[in-house]
Amino acid sequence: MNTNILALASSLSDHDLLARVGALAGKEREASVELVAHLAALDARPALFAAEGHGSLFTYCTEVLQLSEDATCNRI
Repeated sequence: MNTNILALASSLSDHDLLARVGALAGKEREASVELVAHLAALDARPALFAAEGHGSLFTYCTEVLQLSEDATCNRI
């Protein structure tokens, strides 16, 4: 973890920390929705990940995107 990020988070007031956690969770949800949509589009074009040497979207996600197997299963 980046120690600067941890130091910044640790320095926030209680109110600001709660607000920031809520905002970050919202951004994470938005990013997850967008990632799933793009993975669905990529799944519809298997030649794209095959051209990169990956026989499945699963291997593309785990090897190229470096998602864990669990994270990949949750998204595809």
